[in-house]
Amino acid sequence: MLFCPTCANLLVISGETGLNKWACNTCPYEFPITKQMTSRTRLKRKQVDDVLGGDEMWAHADKTQASCDKCNFNSAYFYQLQIRSADEPMTTCSKDYSVDSAYTPLFSVRRQSAAEGEWLQENEEENEDVPVVSQVPRSRFDWRGRATSRAKAVVLRDGERTRIRRIRPSVPMDDENDPFLPAIRNYSLKYLKLLALEEAESEAALKDRLSSWSVDLLRKEGYCMTGLSAYWLNANQFGRPVAAFLLGPGVNLPESKFDIGTQVLVSRHDPLKEEPLMGSVLSRSQSQIRVCFPNHFDLHEGEWRLDLGRPNLMYERMRAAVSHLRNDVQKIEDEVPRTSTEIILQGTKVRDIILRSFKMGYTRAPSTEEEVSADASSESGGIFKEDQRIQSWAKRYSQHNPMVMEGDPPLVGLNASQIRAMATMIGERMSLIQGPPGTGKTKTIIETIKLLKVHFEVPQPILVCTYTNVAVDNLVEGFAKVGVKPLRVGYNGNVRESLLQHSLDYKLQQHPLHRPLTAFVEEQATITPKIQKLLQDCQTLDEKLKTSVRPRKSSSQRVSNMKAGIIKLEERQVFLKRRIYAMQQGMLKDVIEAADVICTTCITSACHALNAADFPVVFIDEASMSTEPSSLIPLMKGSRHVALIGDHKQLPPIIVNTQAKEGGFGVSLFERLIEEEHVPSVMLDIQYRMHPAISRFPAMEFYDLALQDGTVDSGGKALPGLEPPRSKHMTRLEGKKHRPSVIFLDHTGNESFRGRSVLNLTEGHIVASIVEDLLLNNKRLRGHDIGIIAPYAAQIKLLTRMINTDPTYRERFKAVLGDQRMLHLEHIEIKTVDGFEGREKDVIIFSTVRNNGGGNIGFLADKKRLNVGLTRAKRGLFVVGSISTLRAAKMASSGGNTSVSSSISTTDEAEVPLPPPVVRVGKGAESWRRYADYLTEGGLVISLKGEKLETALYEHLCAVQGEQQQEMWRAAVGVKEVKRVRIAGTVR
Repeated sequence: MLFCPTCANLLVISGETGLNKWACNTCPYEFPITKQMTSRTRLKRKQVDDVLGGDEMWAHADKTQASCDKCNFNSAYFYQLQIRSADEPMTTCSKDYSVDSAYTPLFSVRRQSAAEGEWLQENEEENEDVPVVSQVPRSRFDWRGRATSRAKAVVLRDGERTRIRRIRPSVPMDDENDPFLPAIRNYSLKYLKLLALEEAESEAALKDRLSSWSVDLLRKEGYCMTGLSAYWLNANQFGRPVAAFLLGPGVNLPESKFDIGTQVLVSRHDPLKEEPLMGSVLSRSQSQIRVCFPNHFDLHEGEWRLDLGRPNLMYERMRAAVSHLRNDVQKIEDEVPRTSTEIILQGTKVRDIILRSFKMGYTRAPSTEEEVSADASSESGGIFKEDQRIQSWAKRYSQHNPMVMEGDPPLVGLNASQIRAMATMIGERMSLIQGPPGTGKTKTIIETIKLLKVHFEVPQPILVCTYTNVAVDNLVEGFAKVGVKPLRVGYNGNVRESLLQHSLDYKLQQHPLHRPLTAFVEEQATITPKIQKLLQDCQTLDEKLKTSVRPRKSSSQRVSNMKAGIIKLEERQVFLKRRIYAMQQGMLKDVIEAADVICTTCITSACHALNAADFPVVFIDEASMSTEPSSLIPLMKGSRHVALIGDHKQLPPIIVNTQAKEGGFGVSLFERLIEEEHVPSVMLDIQYRMHPAISRFPAMEFYDLALQDGTVDSGGKALPGLEPPRSKHMTRLEGKKHRPSVIFLDHTGNESFRGRSVLNLTEGHIVASIVEDLLLNNKRLRGHDIGIIAPYAAQIKLLTRMINTDPTYRERFKAVLGDQRMLHLEHIEIKTVDGFEGREKDVIIFSTVRNNGGGNIGFLADKKRLNVGLTRAKRGLFVVGSISTLRAAKMASSGGNTSVSSSISTTDEAEVPLPPPVVRVGKGAESWRRYADYLTEGGLVISLKGEKLETALYEHLCAVQGEQQQEMWRAAVGVKEVKRVRIAGTVR
């Protein structure tokens, strides 16, 4: 091979001047063939002919054929090029083309248009002497190409484009000679069983919800919609009928959980008392929801009720992903389908890594870094291994002190661990990037994609998936800011409004073929009624002719004309159906090729729209939050270069079935591979979010002090903007120069059992008083800057009511804060720990809820959720709870150990004591004990009892209203556990 002396890229024959020039694809380097001395070695006779000159030298060239070991071409001849300025000859090979025959080079240095891209193929008709050998491995993605999203787009009319029909591969039979077959069977046996357990639990939860909740509660929580009218649409979804449900023309539907792909139960009154019809949500708008059904049924009369079923689509896609592990992607790629047809790649080339621990006789990986790197994969370098530019960059920047060369892109605002993570994701076939809180993993992903698409302009499509829609939107927003072209795939209702211009639907509407496609669709909608009318008229006239004694000849001719018209309409209908499908696929292909990166969730990555392309490069963010089968979904789109980004020290996948959780369903693919230590991994080790006082304990407890602070200056002081907020609770401690950023407010208010959840009324009042104090004493602090976290749904409900809707509290806030500052209350986010994953706020108030003599902390005893709860705050963290309960922390196996996902209260306001639990100590409980000791030793615990509690609750209210009105307010909210004291003055 000939390589460029400037950038080490492969030199190719220039497409501008035919065979007269060697040229580089990535830099301006060129070398005329006429200025080089060429010696030709004939393979059979071993005779050397020295030839000077240009094209004439090839006129009588020997056509001895051989196989090239470098490029796998089976009809090649070899020669040596001796450049005058070089000391050593360079050996290369060339395909057997004649100079006299006009041909198009396999690759040209001219920039290819978006219409050509990776679909550019060699013209075999002009090279009939070159046989096609199917034994040679094929690849759809030529690394020497250029990203179609970076080339000048050429818009083709519908008749000008080459139609490529993509078909699914045939269902593979188990190949007993497949070395992966035993591991595949073990893997499938494990995860299909766990999927069935989790799905059954979801079904049981559905039945319990429908039987125990009232219709009003179901509607309020978004699980049910009633009073709907419906009608069938002319359009269908892959042959299945689609119905539209609405409350009335122009009437907006209420907020609900009816997302695309979820199962819907359709009934008149009660799905438990009548046989419900089942469908799947196809799409939704503000005023209607469209549901796809297996068959038609009588729909037009009366009102309908929709109930949310179980998410069957999610389980179906996970099962399909597991089954696709049986597919050998290389064999699918080697298949030569018929003309204008391409087989969809369903499977992954990294299955050897995924299945490694499921092989017989598996042993744990070595622990040294060198052995892990060597053992990570059989194909070091991944999909970019042949591009010397990328490999050179990745190898150099994976070192702790990388060698910077001329032409390297500037890496502004990135620390050493982030750059090593980028090099690992680019240089390794499969990699794991651990991103602790605030370490900039989103930025690292964005800069990596930017490097690949903007600088190196790689031709391979890149798919980036996350667990949540919020994370997808954050990535899309980040990509757009740095000049990367993102394509957001998903239901527009889940897409941030400011990002709709990057959505798939928007791009398709802007496509030049959208108007002609719309015309075809409208024409197609009119053909079916015409056919039905003609059939009816023809049948009526035909019956008249049969009963007529002397039928008219004109009537018989009319019947014949009608039948001929029906045939023509049916032919037109078939034509339109094919044309519409072809245009839709062409538009999808154009939109995908015009994007640098495709962004969606793991579940949505299996949507039909993305079948228009294969995705050999896949990045999965929030990989530690996804179950292993859901992480497989994007990988089964032909992946061969994969990067998983997450943090197994934070939130795990949410699993509701106990057996499934114990069986390992709650362990993500990211965490499993981290523990197996076979895959190269990098941890981002500098956090840029938290005040160092906030990050100190999490760094010790969860990251063994490997997490450093990027929020301090050279003198060790916190950076400007991270000063603790002004609060009567965060006063300067004795012997300290600065106010604390972390404080624990200890109280004795008892918890209570509310339905299947837990709340603490005293703690709710304390949290409300902290919010009031923060807004009063920090004029620049907005509601958007404050977050409230609680582990239980009942406490979330209580705090939401106190802050936003409770009339008595609204009156108090108005008196203390005033009308303007009070408006900020509605912008305060009150969510569970899970709801704050990946989020940050200036100030976080963490309500721990639990307070009992036995030290039972139930659902709170989750080490990973503790990590998330303590690492969301930037400037100030208020933890409210019982220090004695947390110091004696135990995890209850029953009673009070209820997660938020199953804790909607169905009882009245009566407080029920917790049943006596069976307790055990877990890792999360031990972490809480250490945190309680850490806070106590640091003098960060403030005891709110008696007069101190009353001062904390009523000081600001008393200052503006006086003691008498304070007493009336206390009576109104029902606070009885503290005595009244005289309070004067306000906090400074």
